[in-house]
Amino acid sequence: MIQSILTILSLLGVGYTARILGLFKSQDVAFLNKLVLYIFMPATVFYGVYNLKLENTLLKLPLVAIISILVLLPFLIFITRGMDSKLRGAFILTGVFGNTAFLGYPVSLLSYGSEGLARAILYDQLGFTIALTTIGIWIAKYYGRGESGFSLKETLFGIITYPPFPALILAFLLKNVPLPEFFLKALSYLSNATVPVIMIGIGGLLKLQLNRRYLTLLSGTVILKLFIFPIVNLALALLFRLDLLSLKVVIIESGVPVMISSVVLGTEYGLDVEFILSAILITTLLVIITLPGINVILLKLISID
Repeated sequence: MIQSILTILSLLGVGYTARILGLFKSQDVAFLNKLVLYIFMPATVFYGVYNLKLENTLLKLPLVAIISILVLLPFLIFITRGMDSKLRGAFILTGVFGNTAFLGYPVSLLSYGSEGLARAILYDQLGFTIALTTIGIWIAKYYGRGESGFSLKETLFGIITYPPFPALILAFLLKNVPLPEFFLKALSYLSNATVPVIMIGIGGLLKLQLNRRYLTLLSGTVILKLFIFPIVNLALALLFRLDLLSLKVVIIESGVPVMISSVVLGTEYGLDVEFILSAILITTLLVIITLPGINVILLKLISID
C-alpha cells in the first residue's frame, strides 16, 4: 500500500506543480474534474462492476458505509453541543464523509487491482453516495440554514443524477449480456485514465494554507476521520463476515481524507467553509502516513497479513 500512496502522492505533485508553474488555471482544473465526473468515473464504475464476480456477501459492503455513519452521528452531535451551528455542521460533515471515489478508487485499484476497485465502487456508490445525499445533506441544511425538513424527491433526484450512479445500475442490468469487445476495450482505456486525471485535478486544487485558529478542532477531525471511522467500519465488516479483500478495501475507503466536494455542500448551505478547507488540507497531507499505518495495525489486530 505504501507504494500505492507514493504513486498517488507523485501524481498529486504533478497537478500541484503544474498549477504553481501556471501550466493551467483553476478553470482548467474544473474542466478536468468535470471530465472525471461525467466520463472517466462512469466508465470506471461500469467496467468494474460489469466484470465483477458478484457474490451475495458483497452487497453488505454498502451497509457498512451507511451504518458506520449512523453509528457515529449521535456521538458527533453530542460532543459538538454548544458549538456555533455553522462550524458544528462543518465538523460533523468532515468527521465521517471522505474522498471515497477520488482517492478511495485509486488506492484500491493500485493496492488490490480490479477486484479491489469493484468493491470500492460498491461501498461508494451504493453506500456512501446514498448516505451523502440523505444524511449529509440533512446535516448541511440543518446546521447551515436551520432547516430540518427532508425531501424524498430531492434525495432521489440527487442520487439518480450523480453521473456514476446510472452507470452502476446499467452495469448490473447488463451484467449477463455479452458486450462487443471494442466497447469494453474503450471502457478499459477510459478507466485506466481515471486515476492520473483525478490525482492531477486534486493536486491542482491543493492550497497549502492552514487556518491556525482551527488547530484544536482539526485534531478532532483527524482522529475521527482517519482513525475512529476506519475502526468502526472494520468492526461492522467483521460483524457482516465480509471476505478478506473486502475487509482491506473497507479500511481504505473509510480511511481516506475529507471529501473535496464537502466544500460545495458547505458553500451551498452556509457551513463554515474555511474549516472545511483546512480539514481537507490537513487530512489529505496526513493520509500519506495514516492510511498505511491504520491498515497495518488493523489487519494485525485481526491476525491478517
